[in-house]
Formats: sequence, structure tokens, C-alpha cells
Amino acid sequence: MIISDFTEIELDNYRRLCNFVGNERTVFEMRSRGISLERIAEKIDMSVDGAKRISRKVNNKIARVHF
Repeated sequence: MIISDFTEIELDNYRRLCNFVGNERTVFEMRSRGISLERIAEKIDMSVDGAKRISRKVNNKIARVHF
């Protein structure tokens, strides 16, 4: 899923409906700007695998509320 391809209206709806918590919100916001998982991991001081795990959680929440 390429979050940066969503429109601003879609992004706003996901922000409102997905209940992103903690680093999920950070990953969602950074992915919406097209930032790579490697760069995200560096910025939030975690492993790339950790960032990928959070990104999967974000994608799963989006998939559950996708309209």
C-alpha cells in the first residue's frame, strides 16, 4: 500500500478513523509524505524491522476502515 498516493481527504479520514497510536501515527504521517521505512526507522530510533512491523499495523488498520 502506498500511503503517499492517497488524497488529502483520504488521509484525513484515515487519521480520524484508524485510531493510530504512538509510533503508528508517526509512521503514517511520514509514509504519507513518501519517506522510506529506512529513514523512518532512523528518525524514530528503531530497527528497520520494527518500522516495517508498525507500517504493517498501519496498513492493516487502513484496510479495515477502507471505504
